[in-house]
Amino acid sequence: MKKDGMNSQKPLFEPPKPLKTYQPVPDHGRFQAALLFGAVGDALGWPTEFLRLYRQRCPSFETPVRDFVLWHKSVGGRWWGYREEIKPGEYSDDTQLNLAVARCVSESGDFEPERFAYEELPLWLHYERGGGRSVKTAARSLVRGRVDWFRNFYKQGDLDYRNAGANGAAMRNLPIALVNTANEDRLVRDSFLNAVITHGHPRAILGAILFGLAARHAIVSHNGGINTTLIEYLRDKTEGAGRAVVEERRIGNWVTHWDTRSGSGKGAFRALFQAARQDTNKYLDAIRDFATRPVEDYYKFIGVLDPSTRGSGVATVCAAIYLFVRYLDEPERALYTAVNLFGSDTDTIACFLGALLGAYHGLGAVPKHLETKIQDRSYLLKTASRLHSIAAGDVQDQLANDRPVERREAYLRLLAWEVGLHEMFWDAIDVGGMVVHPTLGRGKITNKDVRTIPRQGYVAKLIHVEFDCGQTCVFHSRVENNERLSESLAKELEKILYPVSDKEERKATKQ
Repeated sequence: MKKDGMNSQKPLFEPPKPLKTYQPVPDHGRFQAALLFGAVGDALGWPTEFLRLYRQRCPSFETPVRDFVLWHKSVGGRWWGYREEIKPGEYSDDTQLNLAVARCVSESGDFEPERFAYEELPLWLHYERGGGRSVKTAARSLVRGRVDWFRNFYKQGDLDYRNAGANGAAMRNLPIALVNTANEDRLVRDSFLNAVITHGHPRAILGAILFGLAARHAIVSHNGGINTTLIEYLRDKTEGAGRAVVEERRIGNWVTHWDTRSGSGKGAFRALFQAARQDTNKYLDAIRDFATRPVEDYYKFIGVLDPSTRGSGVATVCAAIYLFVRYLDEPERALYTAVNLFGSDTDTIACFLGALLGAYHGLGAVPKHLETKIQDRSYLLKTASRLHSIAAGDVQDQLANDRPVERREAYLRLLAWEVGLHEMFWDAIDVGGMVVHPTLGRGKITNKDVRTIPRQGYVAKLIHVEFDCGQTCVFHSRVENNERLSESLAKELEKILYPVSDKEERKATKQ
């Protein structure tokens, strides 16, 4: 197979070419299996994410891991830290954000970036579990700053939006892949739009597109919809990534703005994108070379065992593709390999891998002893069925509104929810009490937990809520003297909703 050289590269955005699409939508069982098996991989690999190859301390659970375990996670730093109990089968931010993106897919199948950026993402901060720094910083930036979702060029400490190339965008892209099994152009476009809300480096964006295309190939090729191998398909499609969005005004404007902000001049983003694509092709081509060698060798080759690159948006997706191809007919072996290769981003790689295996094999591939114990199983299946209905053009239960999201209205709803949060954390609403969430709807408080933290005058409060929709969440905050919530977004929201002049602000500060 011909490999690209520097002279053979094509521009990122080039004239569109006719693309063959597979019109019949696969059966809804494959949609369910993809989302369900992905969540299983996430939950199974989450506790091993923090173990290190060869030099890990003995965990509280037995390894290798082949079943869900009870474990404890350290949350926060020296003065803000506490230990949280994670029950067997509970999933992390990977699955949480997949569900959030799924709620932002309209009846027509379009991803609604405004809905995700102004509603789901800020609200997720209250119940996130294991969220990455880039995604959390991006979410807070959308509330603290006066930036639009496609201008979210945050910079905080060593975090810079333009250098954010981790897998936080790819890991939430499965819903977009599923609703676009028959629309490859929209899959690429919406993957791009989804990614740039939180990540600005081409590695993250290309990783999201790569995983979306891989999931599409897995679910469609099984029924004869794609005749090329997965590696050939991905090489071909990533070579022309952006072709399907050449006329997308928002993306063109975003690229121009990226180049301006970088200070490197026109074409800087495209150059980085092509470099990331070269790495992608190198990793994809090496899958054959490492087919019979130890899995660890391939992981080292692509850098997912190196602490500085272990979460790369491209490399972690390629790790999952490698295991998918190598153990295609041994789904359980593939899964257990992913979650027990310590030192890698085990939960995210296993989440990617589970989604690919489920999409290809269907529900029969999901290990039964894990499927029955996964958190929110019914809601995962219901969400997948809705995505299938959208893809098939037979929507019966619409969750996203037809009316575009208006940012101010979204923030007013978020501010109103902050009132409910304060009531929960101040014990004005007890166990058994009801709450109404802006996107998850009506829910019941099932448990409250208080954890001590080193900082004097503060405690960590954890509130478990079961929502009628089927999702369960643990809302958390450090609380000072049972009054002030350290994780509250209320002040930032009030500044945006009710701005004061600079002169008034300086006067208020002096007083």
